[in-house]
Amino acid sequence: MGNGSNEGFSYFAEIAASYDRVQSVLSPPYERGLEMIVELIPFDTDEPFEFVDLGCGTAEPTARALQRFGRATGSCIDSEPEMLRIAKRKLTPYAGRYDVREADITEYAIPPCDVVFSAKTFHHVHPDRLPSLIARVAGALRPGGCFILYDTMSVGPGWSAAVRQQASRFRERHVQRAIDSGRVTRVEIDARREYKRMMKAAGKDVEYEHRAEDLIGAMTGAGFEEVAVVWRSFADTILLAFVTAGDS
Repeated sequence: MGNGSNEGFSYFAEIAASYDRVQSVLSPPYERGLEMIVELIPFDTDEPFEFVDLGCGTAEPTARALQRFGRATGSCIDSEPEMLRIAKRKLTPYAGRYDVREADITEYAIPPCDVVFSAKTFHHVHPDRLPSLIARVAGALRPGGCFILYDTMSVGPGWSAAVRQQASRFRERHVQRAIDSGRVTRVEIDARREYKRMMKAAGKDVEYEHRAEDLIGAMTGAGFEEVAVVWRSFADTILLAFVTAGDS
């Protein structure tokens, strides 16, 4: 989502209609990760603030934030038109409180805001482009503002083959329970995985395995005052970063 790779047939355009339903099956921590984004927003529910959702996809994080924080307003940025069409339908109850933009997040001029969050997007950003993107996030945030980054990433030296194997077992058990309950079908899961393999082979769904340590280093280099790993479930990780609050 949101990496600006629109050459040829788009993987995310193809899966947009079923993305929300199937993603939480293929990625067991996904639902909790979205909940954590909202929980980590450092405002009371009745406070006004502005946020930006980078690589918003179907705008599920934005919808949850607007529902929780009744005076918040947000901007949703993504490069996939079909995802954004679904996002606009989903956000209809919050008319007047959001703005949807079709753009490459690595080039978009992020508007001034109090919070930036991103869910499952940065692994599509080339490592060479991460420092400038993170610097633009830091530059857009008002004093004391925060960046909540949720994505898959490796953390520390213990991310071994045994851990990856156990993560795979954990995921497959979750998928099977969802199939057994009728939430999804095996045909849907197999088709989604096969399509993703095809897109990867064609170079149209590029993913990078970023290290949390590298992202933290880029955030520190961009001027974030505090950066920490605040939540993790296997590779699913949330980094929380704050810019300086300035003079009180």
